[in-house]
Amino acid sequence: MSRALKETVGHWWSPEGFIEGVCRHDSVVNSVEQTAVPASAPLFLPAPVDLHVHGGGGHDCMSSDAAVRGMLKTHAQHGTGALLATSVTAPFGDITRFVNSVSSVMNEPDPQSATLLGAHLEGPFISPDKLGAQPPHAARLNLDQLEAWLDSGVVKVITYAPEIDPHGDLVALCQRYRVRAQLGHTVCSWHQARHALEAGCGVTHLYNAMSGVSHRHGGAATAALAYAKYAEIITDGLHVEQAAFDAARRAIPGLYSVTDATAATGMPDGSYHLGSLKVRKVGEKVLLPDGTLAGSCLTQRRSVSILRSWNIDWHTIGLMTSAIPAQWIADVSVGRIGAGARAHWLEVQNDKAVALWLSGQRFPWQ
Repeated sequence: MSRALKETVGHWWSPEGFIEGVCRHDSVVNSVEQTAVPASAPLFLPAPVDLHVHGGGGHDCMSSDAAVRGMLKTHAQHGTGALLATSVTAPFGDITRFVNSVSSVMNEPDPQSATLLGAHLEGPFISPDKLGAQPPHAARLNLDQLEAWLDSGVVKVITYAPEIDPHGDLVALCQRYRVRAQLGHTVCSWHQARHALEAGCGVTHLYNAMSGVSHRHGGAATAALAYAKYAEIITDGLHVEQAAFDAARRAIPGLYSVTDATAATGMPDGSYHLGSLKVRKVGEKVLLPDGTLAGSCLTQRRSVSILRSWNIDWHTIGLMTSAIPAQWIADVSVGRIGAGARAHWLEVQNDKAVALWLSGQRFPWQ
């Protein structure tokens, strides 16, 4: 005997706009039937999909299976429906253990946690001259090792520096495994970046830890604004100011928001780890000892609030936080509200996000 479906009334996000109607669902959506609903009914957006998350709740996801699980619970409590666990640049063995942890957690997911969609490898094939807050383990391109990681089936994104792959071997291997390559932590010229972008690459945390924007001798950021189809951007108001965000939004059709969250997310001020590095949370910043921004303590809940303060409408927020990142990694289980998708939603009432739904269960915010 089939289980009775729940019926939830609201204004439902779709690529074309919001649809008034009733969603029939259990843990996944069965259907959305268009019908008149009260004007006061909530808006429902697909829950945020965060493709760049290093940790949260005191947990650094490089450290263990338990840390990955703790991170997923923390981010569910702060507005994330699904995410990619993200590595830092590290010795190959440490990255292999990270990939194995992601695989283990995906095979046995926890309830009331953000859905783990896979892994984002941030490095190790990046420039040692543009580490940003990455540990000092940048490596020369090793295609055999890369293929071993990709063969796990859990890697969805890898950040690399185009200058270490002049013949496009990394990009070709990623395409063979249907993994997205993104340029980042790079000192490449705009010519090198353009070549990578035209080969189908995206961009990791646009503007940050890359050769910059200039009207002459421009770098990766210049090329991204001119040629990128997809790019992630950290929307904490610290890594990127509003004007730079607005410029990117006008230029890049597939711009989407990420948190670049660390173990410090959801935690009080103090010391935490980012891979092998010690970082310190001070207010809304996470810093290396020299004052360099080291990821963030941003949550999707706060990111959505910042986007609204920048006059981004709710439909576009649904695109930038959920639909576009899901499209980029070709995952149809999230980033949309339709038959077969997970019932992961962001509920909005009176112009404020008030609850996260996970697998059809509502979790109101205090």
